[in-house]
Order: sequence, then structure tokens, then C-alpha cells
Amino acid sequence: MPQSMDETLSHGEALLHEDLITPLHDHDESRNRILAKVDGETRVLSPAQANQYAIAQRPNLGIDEVEPDPDGPKAGRRGLFKGTLIGLGGLLAASALPRYSFAATGGDLLICVFLRGGFDGLSAVGPVGDSSYTKARGELAITTKNKGKPLGTKYLLNPNLGALAPLWGAHEMAVVLGAGHPDVSRSHFEDQAMCERAAAANVRSGWLGRHIATSSATSGTFRAITIGSRVVLSLTTTAYQSLAMSTVEDFDLWAPWNGRETLISDLTKLYGNAGGVMETQVKGTLNAVNSLKKLRETTYKPTNGAKYPNTTFGRGMKDIARLTKAGIGLEVACIDYGGWDLHQNSGALYQSSGAFASMAKDLAGSIAALRTDLGTTRWKSVTLVTMSEFGRRVSVNGDGGTDHGHGNVQFIMGGSIKGGIYGSMPTLSKGNLTDGDVPITTDYRQALSEVVSKRLNNAHVSEVFPGFTPGAALGVA
Repeated sequence: MPQSMDETLSHGEALLHEDLITPLHDHDESRNRILAKVDGETRVLSPAQANQYAIAQRPNLGIDEVEPDPDGPKAGRRGLFKGTLIGLGGLLAASALPRYSFAATGGDLLICVFLRGGFDGLSAVGPVGDSSYTKARGELAITTKNKGKPLGTKYLLNPNLGALAPLWGAHEMAVVLGAGHPDVSRSHFEDQAMCERAAAANVRSGWLGRHIATSSATSGTFRAITIGSRVVLSLTTTAYQSLAMSTVEDFDLWAPWNGRETLISDLTKLYGNAGGVMETQVKGTLNAVNSLKKLRETTYKPTNGAKYPNTTFGRGMKDIARLTKAGIGLEVACIDYGGWDLHQNSGALYQSSGAFASMAKDLAGSIAALRTDLGTTRWKSVTLVTMSEFGRRVSVNGDGGTDHGHGNVQFIMGGSIKGGIYGSMPTLSKGNLTDGDVPITTDYRQALSEVVSKRLNNAHVSEVFPGFTPGAALGVA
């Protein structure tokens, strides 16, 4: 490990730049990893290991080391880095923001909900009249007897997802069967990263980051956000630094050693005349935080009788609605819902307090509340997609849960989505399965590529999904 301060900063510098660091999330926080360039090599590091390459110090407000240069601003390392918290955290509320402006978008607002842990598609949507399914699933099977909601004549929706039934009835929900990545490994770590990249392993950006980078929309600070503690891998790109916020109220400056106003003053002194990108980014950050000051301080009241679940996910969806209504130029909002890795005690459908049932009600109720809150007009310009690293095995295990599988269901919702059943899933007899799993019959990028081109109005599908050639259109968008 490096010893001197200069050496430490030389290594830690890599952790500052989004082009040199890629977060890889796991539903189990202790298993989170990042890809970072250290010692000239790309390494997989745990947060604890990464912080050994980082240094946090109180700001040194001597700005004598920032001097003009014919080729642009030149900031001395000590004067530059001592004013930041290098590592996995950050001194600023969002990472340094490239620009500050509110812009009208040319397509839908895309909300990407990542169901981390491996969502159990067969506990969400079940086939009608498939004896292999009911035998393998037992009390977890969705049937008319346990009040499954009809999705046409061939499939049933889990009753705990019943809040989504009105979307189905309004033709605003598409269900893609057998969805997944063709190279699934059943590893949370590998498959989450693969799904979020939506490209080969040597591609270090995420599919939504590439969308933001290639779309023709006017640049703006709030084009892409993650509701959470860190920006998701899907939004990684060197072209644009998106931001993360745990809640709207918490989107503010903070410092462990001083108050807010002192911090703003310190940052202004340190970087206010730095020139170039650094000055622009810091001023942009301060402007962004200040621009939401009124929104933070105003109590939000959902409209149209919308009632969000009082859960982390429910509050996150409410914040997305809040930001959407604020007219800040939001194009992409990402939010995670973890905890779907139910190897044990998933819970029968009639057990309303069971693990899957509880989360399913929260998921559906939060989405339904957002739809109600936004109202008909806004909802027509919103598309919501779900993603998960893989599905679950067909048979229930000995602990009342399900293990890692292959094919899954993918939901696409929105006021302008063409609702219906898409993709395919064979009868679940042993001979039709992939190693005991639902086979992947539809590449998950197929539906996403249609959303990108038709709803987000981005013609650069080959750049958003490099190496993927879309097949015949499903027609979801």
C-alpha cells in the first residue's frame, strides 16, 4: 500500500473519477465491490480495500497552489484534494455536476426499478392450466383459487401485486415472459453488473449512461438521478456525471467538521477562482443544491388521492413524482428494491405477511401510487421498466424458498406503453427447462431497446446496447 501523502493521492486519485471507478452493487451490502484503476491495473476492491487508497482531510483554504496555465487551470494536489473527501463517500451532496440548467426533454421520463437479489417471476406471473407449474410450486403457485388476477386467459398475476391490475386493464402494462441475459451465471455479483452494463465485460459504462450520453436532449444538471446512496452502475458514463440522493430532503451539503454555510464559504474560497472544469463543477453543485432548496423546504402532498406505502421504496417513488412535477428536466430516474433473494420462507400466496407477499404489495402499491399522483397527462410521458439479475428455479426448495434460476418476467409500464403479454414461456415440464429453470426465450435488451428508440426517442440503439442486434420488435412501445 502507498505510504506518503503524494503517493496516497496518486493512487486515490483514481477513486475520484467516474471513468476509472465502477460500482458493483449486491443486495447484501457487505458484498458490494467496485472496479477501480489502481497502480495502472483494474482491480475488484471491497469498500474497505478501496478506502486504503483514499485519504480524507479537513479543507486547506490556501488557494495559492491554484494558478493559471496556458493550457488551462492547474491545481496543486494538496490544494485540490484536501478540500474533498476522497473514497467511496463525497463531501458534496452529489458528485461534481457538469452543467446547471433545466431543459425540456424530448422523450418520456424513464424510471428504472432494479429488483436486486433475483426476482421470482413465477411468483409474480403464473401460467394457467400448467400442471407441472402447480406441482413444482405447491403453495407458491398462483391459481384462481388463491385469487390470482387474470392477465388475459393464459396467465395470472399474484394477488399481492393486485395494485397493478388497473394498469393491465388500461393496457398500460406489458409483461415480457422468459426475459433475461443469455449469458446468465446465477451469480448476483456478475449478473447484476452484466445487466446494468448491457454490454460486454470490457465496456465500463452502463446502458442508461450511454443513453444519456447519446440522446439529443439539451444538457442539464438533473437529467439523471439515482434515488439511493450512490449512483447505480446502469448510469455510469464518462460523458455525464449523474447524481444520487437518498431523499429530496437530504439533498444538501454536509461536512463532519463544520456547518453548512461555513462549508459553502470554504468551497467558494477554495474553488471559486480555480478556473476551467473544476470551478464550473463546484459552482454547478452549489447551484444545484440551492435550486432544490425551496423544494426541500416545502412539504410534499401527493395529488389525486395517491397514497404511497410508508416504506423506503414507497418514499423513493414519491420523491421521483415530486421531482417530476418540479419540472427540473428529469429524463432518467433509477431506484433499487433489494431483498428478493428468498432462498427460505418465501411464503405461500395466502400468507399476506409472507416475505414475497409483503414486498410485492409494497412494489405494486408504490408504482400504482406514483401513477395516480402524476395524473393522466404526466403518466402518458412516463415509462417504467423493471430489471433483475435472474429469475428463480421452477421447483421450491426444502426451505420453502427458491434458488437462483434463469428466465424471468420483465414489466414495462406507462401511459403510452402497449400493454399485453410478450415473449414466451413453454409449459414447465422437465424437458422444457434449462437446468431446472425457466428458459430465457427473450433477451431483456429487446424490450429495453424498443423503449429507448420509441419512448425515449434515441436513435442510437447500437451505441446504447453495443454488441446487441435487436430481433423482430415485440411491440411493447
